Amino acid sequence: MPHRGTVSVNDIRTAIRELTARANLARKEGRPEDAAEIEQRIDSYRERLAERP
Repeated sequence: MPHRGTVSVNDIRTAIRELTARANLARKEGRPEDAAEIEQRIDSYRERLAERP
């Protein structure tokens, strides 16, 4: 994921929360490929969060 400027920790956490909800919905709707793609984005956000002081 390209870094696009400064993003606050709260913004990253909010994105993780929203994407997690979308991944769960995709799984419930029988869209495992979409859920997997969303999970990759979540992992990217978690990595960004881990880089923060």
